[in-house]
Amino acid sequence: MQRESRRLPPWLPRLLRFGITGLIATAIHIVVAVTLIAGLRVPPYVANPIAFLAATAFSYATNTLWSFASRMDRRTLRRYACVAAFGFLATTAIAAAAEAAGLDYRIGIALVIALVTPSTFALHSVWTYRAVR
Repeated sequence: MQRESRRLPPWLPRLLRFGITGLIATAIHIVVAVTLIAGLRVPPYVANPIAFLAATAFSYATNTLWSFASRMDRRTLRRYACVAAFGFLATTAIAAAAEAAGLDYRIGIALVIALVTPSTFALHSVWTYRAVR
């Protein structure tokens, strides 16, 4: 009696690496923002964009090389930037809609995670890194 081999779907390891990368990028954003704001007295409206750029640079490099096992070049950078911009706009729109609906901010955060994360993963999978692997 042969056991049937159970294989993971090919996208699942990428999704897990993508999630880990996102958690680390979030930590980078927090550390950079808090260091600038609390340590160096940089205004939050200046510190957060700097932190966002630092986290996004880490995210691009790590997702390209590790999550999607691709190469860093102008094509993937341009596409990654487009998906990141989409994610930023979607996050802003979802948070604004949640606030306008009178929802608790934590529900807005949960909606952002539930909607934006899988959307950006899917866009990276089918567009950013398509035929580049």
